[in-house]
Amino acid sequence: MQIALSTFFDKLRFYVFSWNRFANEQAAYEYWLRRVNCCVEAEQAYGLEVVYRMHYSDVIERPKSAMHALLDFPGEPYSGQCLEPLVQRINSANVPVDFNPSDPSTDLTTVEQARQLSDKLRSSPQQGRASLKLAEKLEAEFNQRVEYFGGLGTKYSEAQKLIAKLQKEFALLNASPAGGRG
Repeated sequence: MQIALSTFFDKLRFYVFSWNRFANEQAAYEYWLRRVNCCVEAEQAYGLEVVYRMHYSDVIERPKSAMHALLDFPGEPYSGQCLEPLVQRINSANVPVDFNPSDPSTDLTTVEQARQLSDKLRSSPQQGRASLKLAEKLEAEFNQRVEYFGGLGTKYSEAQKLIAKLQKEFALLNASPAGGRG
């Protein structure tokens, strides 16, 4: 199950200014665009049967009905305890009221792309039909990543062995009568 949250700008303030998760505002916008575009692509690939789009504003304004809808999606029962984590809002920055979050070096084109995508997701219904072609593309990309990460352990072991070998050779060179010189 994927969940695409379409409201962004409150979260940007939190990430950039409260937790310093990103180096700057530009990095935060780029991160959000990458992640949300991936969610949109998943929505297009797998359709309403697999991807549920939830709006952040629904969680904030109508948490009980939003949680009911979210849990109904996979067929899970609702419990009032599901709302407990929502009691304390954690995605707002503790900054002065007069704080200006805008960074003059942020590319306005990126900001506009984020605003347009956010507006589009807020105003358009969720993609209903799945795209087999896009799903196959995502599956192939996923399998490539699994293969890559699956092989990292072996590559790491090989690199460790090479390092140990080179360290021994270095030690032998330094232990030679010429001290590794000449």
